[in-house]
Amino acid sequence: MKQASVPGLKNQGRYFILDALRFFLALWVTMGHFGVFPLFAGVDTATRFGRLLQHGWSSLVWGVPAVIGFFVISGFCIHLPFRRDEPFPVGRYYARRYIRILVPVAAALLIARLLGDRHPIIGPHSILWNSVLWSLACEEIYYAVYPLARFVRNRSSWGMLLVPTFLVGAVLASLRPEALDGTALGTVEAAVILFPVWLLGCVLAEQSDHLSALESPWVIWRWRFLAWFGSWICEMLHFKGKISLTELMLWFGILAYFWIKNELAYSKLHHPWAPLASAGLWSYSLYLMHPPAMLLLSKLPLPRLGYILDWSFSMAFILAIAYFFYLMVERPSHRVARSIMVIAGQRIASSGKVAESI
Repeated sequence: MKQASVPGLKNQGRYFILDALRFFLALWVTMGHFGVFPLFAGVDTATRFGRLLQHGWSSLVWGVPAVIGFFVISGFCIHLPFRRDEPFPVGRYYARRYIRILVPVAAALLIARLLGDRHPIIGPHSILWNSVLWSLACEEIYYAVYPLARFVRNRSSWGMLLVPTFLVGAVLASLRPEALDGTALGTVEAAVILFPVWLLGCVLAEQSDHLSALESPWVIWRWRFLAWFGSWICEMLHFKGKISLTELMLWFGILAYFWIKNELAYSKLHHPWAPLASAGLWSYSLYLMHPPAMLLLSKLPLPRLGYILDWSFSMAFILAIAYFFYLMVERPSHRVARSIMVIAGQRIASSGKVAESI
């Protein structure tokens, strides 16, 4: 059962909790790159206590696990409208996916180049792999193979996909700890390793109609803390224990699945904060545009106002740039994708009427 309309939001047939989570995760990635709120900025790091305080605070936010949360949500959103055993509109599916995703990516790459980012667009260590775009490259692979995955699921079960893909992912992660090294090959390897995490989102889409409502706020906050603590443990294991990133993220994906599953159950009785859910509509723009916005910010001759004011202004600037990009690029591309879907649907309906008349 989909949740009811949220006050302050138009009812667009969406799971508003996922919109809220998307914005939160995009903001988490942004802070992972830009820096968390400078609560202990200016502390004397020459002392052991000062170093511990500052480094400990900065370690609270790490962006990579947030990307894994995106993968679960992505699998959910892709499979949700196609979870029934009905004819699959392959042409419309691919057209809509690639217009929605690739048009904003192309615009973001152009803006980055105009701002002076000389990272090669194509090459072994191009910006397509050695940036936030690595996750979008993985998702493009998942979108491409989804029709086949759905076909296998309809003929058997998700177990026929999850078991072998988890085994392949675990083995490949152990054999190739340098996967996700900023090259095209490393990104493809990471996509193979993390594919079962994306499939868990598809599984969750089928479970969503039958989830029991979660009433207790204490339970959901325990899951939220567990998700954060799991991400922090992964951060420590990666940077201190030298365990490969993809190996850790494969297992974190399981935790992310259960966390998001409980968020969906909780949202059956509790609406997310409306401004946060509304901001989820432009979370993709925030994910794409926070690096160019940070680059532009570094070029502006701004006066220093102090750690906290500088950070607050910078975050507001990044958010404003992302929202402007959404209005000018992302939202129009979504409208084009939807129009293609409507036109294709009308043609199919017309073809059906002709066939009936014959």
